[in-house]
Amino acid sequence: MNKLFTKLFVAVFFTFLLGGLSAQNYYHISQYMIHQPFINPAAIGSYNTLNGAALYKQQWVGLEGAPSIQAININTPLGVSNGNAGFSVVRDQIGVNNRIDIAGTYAYNLSLGAKSKLALGITGMAVLNQSNFGDAAVNDPNDPLFSANTEMRVLPNFQYGMYYYTNKFYVGLSLPKLLLNSVTADATGNTNASTSFEFSQLHYYLNAGYRIELSDKQDLNISTLLKQVAGAPFQFDINAQLVFGKKLGVGASYRSSNEIVGLFSYQITEAFKLAYSYDFSLGRKDLDLGAYHNGSHEIMLLFKMPTKEPLLIEPPRF
Repeated sequence: MNKLFTKLFVAVFFTFLLGGLSAQNYYHISQYMIHQPFINPAAIGSYNTLNGAALYKQQWVGLEGAPSIQAININTPLGVSNGNAGFSVVRDQIGVNNRIDIAGTYAYNLSLGAKSKLALGITGMAVLNQSNFGDAAVNDPNDPLFSANTEMRVLPNFQYGMYYYTNKFYVGLSLPKLLLNSVTADATGNTNASTSFEFSQLHYYLNAGYRIELSDKQDLNISTLLKQVAGAPFQFDINAQLVFGKKLGVGASYRSSNEIVGLFSYQITEAFKLAYSYDFSLGRKDLDLGAYHNGSHEIMLLFKMPTKEPLLIEPPRF
């Protein structure tokens, strides 16, 4: 990418930063439907064995400073208490700005009948924010704002979720950030951090999915995610995936931001699954960011400890 666009990207980024960077914006992944604890803390309650997922996403390939995400999530049931505990670390990097979420989750299951449950989940997290100003490409190397990196700021936050599930259907509602974390910088590079609760800034995620058994060896999984995010247009995803022989999954997603996503997954063993997605913009190349990148790649490795007996209630996962 040419230097002019690099400077433009950096200039726009720091314009927002100097005006008051809000850490309320939540990271975005495409394969949330295959491991829902990434978007809803209550979803860990739907597992009755040790499980987890590791994820890497490179967004907008070819665009310097584009977002990159690395995440790991591990969950386990807590004996016979109807509770589950989880731990996750997510690193979200955009340009010279780094954010790391370190979180612990607890979910409790309520039985609503022989074939359905409702899980309630709460997450407490430490949000670490830091910017490598010294790595920014600027015209004036003596600019005090870009002469050094900022100190690490640690801020608290919480998540809440509800998750109803059966063997073929699930629906979940989550609030991915209950508090508003803000980091501001002045002209000398000094930063100030604050945390507050603002009802108007809450984010809402509503997701649902259904499994259709086409035959003994073929399933069709369909799902959707609705997002209402403060300061942004309403967004929705529609997803569908065919699963062959309980092993190979092939599907696609359409996102209302005018993107299409290819979905591929393979059950390597009973315990391990590998999943990959590719995001592609359908917008006009001369009018949107798609003119400057080659799509987004996301890969996920999932683990679930096998069980000797079949699960009585296990929602669709794809």
